[in-house]
Order: sequence, then C-alpha cells, then structure tokens
Amino acid sequence: MDILQQQDCDLTMAEGLEIYYHSFPASRSPLKDNSVSGNLLRNHDCTHVIFGLDTSIEQEALLDIWVLFGCQFRLADLIAYTKLPQLEGLYCQLFDDYGIRGMLNIYRNNFHRMRVIFKKAREMKKKWPLECPAHYLNRSIQDLRQEYGITILNHNEH
Repeated sequence: MDILQQQDCDLTMAEGLEIYYHSFPASRSPLKDNSVSGNLLRNHDCTHVIFGLDTSIEQEALLDIWVLFGCQFRLADLIAYTKLPQLEGLYCQLFDDYGIRGMLNIYRNNFHRMRVIFKKAREMKKKWPLECPAHYLNRSIQDLRQEYGITILNHNEH
C-alpha cells in the first residue's frame, strides 16, 4: 500500500487496485460489484487509489472529504452507493464497534487533515470523476494525478 501513497506512483490504476485489494486485513475482504451495484464499488476503490488512502476507518473519513470536494459526482450515485446491500453489514459493524460518538470522534480527531484535504481539493485542476472511466484502469496513477492536479497527503500529513 505504501507505493500508492507516493505522489509519483507509476503503477496503472488497475495495478493500484490490486495492491489496494491485497492491503485488506485478513478479517475483511474487499467488497465486489455485482449486477445490482454496477461499478459503484470499483469506482469507490479507485478513489482510494487515486487519493492514496488505505482501508482504515480514519482514512475512510478522509476520503469522504476528497469525494465531497475533489470529485465530480451525481448525488444519486452517492445515495445509490450508501444503499448497496454489500455495505449493510459493514455499516452495522462500524456502529457496533464505534457507536455514534466514536464515529464523530474519528472526524473530530482528523479535523486538521480534513482541512488540508479541503485545501488540496480546491487546488486541483479539475475534479476527479467519481464514475471512473474504464480506460483509466490502463493509465498510470502518476499521470492521472498530474492531469487532475491531485496532490495526495504526504507522510507528515497522514
């Protein structure tokens, strides 16, 4: 996963997705798309790769800021994503593990990094398409980051 957290990562998006999927802890497996979800889960996973974020709950919270301020999306797609059957168990598990207060604390504890991401998102050349085009899978992460003006968090900012 460290290679995805390098600004000049020269892997393709498809190679980055494979590394991302292999970074999941043994207790969790990546969620996969089906005929109901289309490419919604893959698109979400591409945002982890392009913004250099792992699968931890803290970095999921950081990804929320990238998506809201650095991505081009339709509200209907975000709503459809949150309603996916694959995510129901995950949401229940998160609330069982953290509760409402714990989830809010994750955002509060990451407020500084969220402000940094907000600034980086506003400095982008153009917004990343939440609906990641299939041909982007063959492009290098570095080239895509350059095209969109994406500057990921550096190690001091993680």
